[in-house]
Amino acid sequence: MLHSLAFGSLAPYIHHDLKERLTQKQMDMTINVMANSLVYCVQDLVEEHLLVQGCKIFAMTSSGSLRVIPYYGAVSPAKSALESHVRQLALELAPYKITVNAIRAGVTFTPALRKIPGHETMIDLALSQIPFKRLTQPSDIAKFILALATSDELWATGNVFNVDGGEVITAYHSPFHNKR
Repeated sequence: MLHSLAFGSLAPYIHHDLKERLTQKQMDMTINVMANSLVYCVQDLVEEHLLVQGCKIFAMTSSGSLRVIPYYGAVSPAKSALESHVRQLALELAPYKITVNAIRAGVTFTPALRKIPGHETMIDLALSQIPFKRLTQPSDIAKFILALATSDELWATGNVFNVDGGEVITAYHSPFHNKR
């Protein structure tokens, strides 16, 4: 099962115009849609006996769980909550030999990215940090998920896998990083 919901509010916490700042309703909706829905979906699958030994559950997260990004205020805690849900579900489903992991993709040029104000800056920053000097492609993510999904490996569970060409590890690189 792949949980990938990119729907939430992109508004600042603080704004001089009260109509522009993030509301409690927007925050609650974003966290519920992007994070809590994973738990509710898995609960429904368990209740309907649709998860069996060897099933693998993947949830798409982002570096917003680690970094601050303008307008990403509601999404960041949602992604952090999603990663926490992955760990808890991994613990609870391990006795059934079901794994749960999160995939933290790098900056990927998708319709969801283009909705983030300032996404052009995110792209430029990512390209300056990724050792491979290209953005993550949807096929990079698909290949990684396919490799895990089709293996009989059950020992990797409760993890957040970076599928980003080294973007996260070089996010705070030294000034010597680009001097090759």
